[in-house]
Amino acid sequence: MDRDELYRCECDHVRMAFTARSAPYRVHDRTSPRGGLLLCHGFTGSPQSLRPWAEDHAARGWAVELPLLPGHARTWQEMARTDWTDWYGHLREAALELSERYGPIAIGGLSMGGALTLALGEDPRLRGRIAALVAVNPGMTLPPVARFGHLLSRVRPTMAGIADDVAKEGVHEEAYDRIPLRSVGELHRLFSRTRRHLDRVQAPLLLATSAVDHTVPPTDSDIVAAGVSGPLERLALPDSYHLAPLDHDAERLFAASARFLDTHVPAPEAV
Repeated sequence: MDRDELYRCECDHVRMAFTARSAPYRVHDRTSPRGGLLLCHGFTGSPQSLRPWAEDHAARGWAVELPLLPGHARTWQEMARTDWTDWYGHLREAALELSERYGPIAIGGLSMGGALTLALGEDPRLRGRIAALVAVNPGMTLPPVARFGHLLSRVRPTMAGIADDVAKEGVHEEAYDRIPLRSVGELHRLFSRTRRHLDRVQAPLLLATSAVDHTVPPTDSDIVAAGVSGPLERLALPDSYHLAPLDHDAERLFAASARFLDTHVPAPEAV
């Protein structure tokens, strides 16, 4: 498929369109990569929101894996049929495969992808396989009603979407314009589980937080900072909203991420 062609899917007579930038992104074509980097996009979004980050680090020599989470970049009906364990399991398998090839890897994520990044950092099977974590505006909390998402979905299947929280003019996020309420219940389960076990996160963490965020409260980053047990570095993103990798502070974020990973991720002994 050409990069400029539309990436489309039809389901239940509903058509939604995503460009090829919403497809999974993978760069593993170097003979001597700097190391392995797994990136995780957010809730109802797609790899498009992290493509600039992925492309920046690929250009710096990293072998980059940016998967498309199950149920995403298709239709909201398909997303409603997935659970948080589907999203997590998909990323976990990618982390295991990447670490088998490159040794200890780095993992980074935005929003729900940040929560999934931290959940991977808590996983005992990945202990020793993760050398560094980068979480950008990670979600940790939802309104109390979110716990009833599964019940509410029987009466009202969807709610309004949360895309395009960007300060920079002319930037668009490719994401669903409707959120399945059943998936909100799954997101609540993921956040609750991850929040309870933050003390298991021992890998060095770069925690990047936007000063103004209309999607995830900046105080969620404070919850993460107070909970993790490993080395922590914080990065302020003063000129961006939630989708920082697409916003004014993108270059600041990428430079800090590259420096942090160079500090903490050992170069592969053999590929």
